[in-house]
Amino acid sequence: METGKMINRISNRLRRRSREVQESIGISGAQGNILNYILVESVNHSVYQKEIEAEFGLRPSTATEALKALEGQGLICREAEPHDARYKKIVFTSKAQDIKTVLRKEIEESENLLLKGITEEEKGEFLRIAEKMLENLDTMQKK
Repeated sequence: METGKMINRISNRLRRRSREVQESIGISGAQGNILNYILVESVNHSVYQKEIEAEFGLRPSTATEALKALEGQGLICREAEPHDARYKKIVFTSKAQDIKTVLRKEIEESENLLLKGITEEEKGEFLRIAEKMLENLDTMQKK
């Protein structure tokens, strides 16, 4: 239980930090979580609704509703993939630049706080352990 306790404490404190930032820019916690996910994941690959559904455990209709709300606010839009227009990736709009900047800054500050005083070797070990934990969760969910 000690591991679970620490995971909960870290998670709660990060959520509290994020909530303050999200409130300051006029988005809800759920919207902020989705926007953070898109911001971080879109660095390496295109993000699609199916990923949002899987990451947050949302039904397709719930994910559609959440994404339509963000589209309605002009923060995101869906763009057809050039190689196959049936697939629509989720991207930030130009209107969301300021919000994107605020969210990125909050993510970076949180990461810096978490890793303060941690060596590169310790960071590498943490990342290996975190990856294994995610694999364990993914395996459990597939059963």
